[in-house]
Amino acid sequence: MAVRATAATRKLLEHTGARVPIIKGPMYPGSNPELVAAVSEAGGFGVVQPISLTKLYGHDFREGLRLIKRLTSRPFGVNFTIVPNKKYMRQMEEWMDVSIDEGVKFFLTSLGKPDAIVKRAEGHGIKVYHDVHTPEVARKACDAGVSGLNCLNDAMGGQTGNRSAERFAQELSTGGFADVPLVCAGGVGDAAGLRRALDAGYAGAQLGTRFIATHECHVTAAYKQAIVTAKADDIVWTNKLAGTNSSVIRTPQVEAGGLNVHPLVAFLLRNSFTKTLTRTLMLTRALDVYKKAAFDPDCEIWQAGRGVEHIAAIESCADVIAEFEQVQVACSE
Repeated sequence: MAVRATAATRKLLEHTGARVPIIKGPMYPGSNPELVAAVSEAGGFGVVQPISLTKLYGHDFREGLRLIKRLTSRPFGVNFTIVPNKKYMRQMEEWMDVSIDEGVKFFLTSLGKPDAIVKRAEGHGIKVYHDVHTPEVARKACDAGVSGLNCLNDAMGGQTGNRSAERFAQELSTGGFADVPLVCAGGVGDAAGLRRALDAGYAGAQLGTRFIATHECHVTAAYKQAIVTAKADDIVWTNKLAGTNSSVIRTPQVEAGGLNVHPLVAFLLRNSFTKTLTRTLMLTRALDVYKKAAFDPDCEIWQAGRGVEHIAAIESCADVIAEFEQVQVACSE
């Protein structure tokens, strides 16, 4: 049964080219071409995380995009993280050039200011959505000209937000964002979760954890089964991985390592002179841990969000999207 969309959802579907208002988040791990393509092919919208595609899954970036295009004729997007690192920014510019060459029409930006990317994208007919975690950041992103907002909440996996999806939607509903599609990023694991997000005023939802527990995602069977087995109360926050709160499944390995950084590290993360370098070093180490967790069943440092509560089985992306497609969205002009 096809989704009947609100004006906001119709705009999201127009921007992405999807049939169902479900976005596969740009995960690390979880950006292998087979997964991205399977989500888009099923009617959702897959988004590539370039570092995950290249460093974790070993693809040349251009060839990785071309593989996705061979697996599906449907559109997909690319994520660009804006960080104050010259070497990375040069690499990001190269990836952006390749994305434009390969016909990508949707960019999801994270961190930083998206102004320059929006200007460049406009010249190529590319829509830009930006990750936001507060109304203040949302306003700056809209002022930069983004087409939509990916609203990070405190139920998401990995690098998490700081407020509930309901609170964030309410704040944005009174903040002058009525014309901008809002995507609920975090906590949606089934059709009922999407229904709640739509009722709260979101145009659609971004999912990460749900798509890790699919046949097409290239991670260990142990990781997938841990998601199916876990409940919401099994999800904890730790800042010991990347220096900011990360949402992971509580395991003996997580508990043994503790959830909070040493007081000295906490000081370095607060200090204006040392916080950027400290976070960069911690994030680099965290990426190595996440890579190991993707392929080594003995490494139980598994990122996941509280949507695990509603994930009952490892399924195909087609079956996952089919469930969400049953949601009927009341029309409201």
